[in-house]
Amino acid sequence: MLQIERATLSAIVATLVRKGLIDQVPGSEDQRQRVLRLTGAGMTLWAQLPDPLALIRAIAFEGSDPAELAAAARVLQAATRRLNDQLAEGKQGGHS
Repeated sequence: MLQIERATLSAIVATLVRKGLIDQVPGSEDQRQRVLRLTGAGMTLWAQLPDPLALIRAIAFEGSDPAELAAAARVLQAATRRLNDQLAEGKQGGHS
């Protein structure tokens, strides 16, 4: 999930609606929910934005050896799996 406070998200959504970049419509199954969708202006802006992940990767890893990056990715993926497994065990009541 986003891990963002509801008030903060509401303010962001209100700003985007006010600027005409998104529309809010009631949910089809639950009228209390709001479905957000890009307007024409929002789609135009989105198409013009650079890919933030591509920019980060280009800056952070410029000149790096692809084999070293692949090895680092494998190590971090394995570490993430182990941490997630540990968290899952903790939620089930098992402490190691």
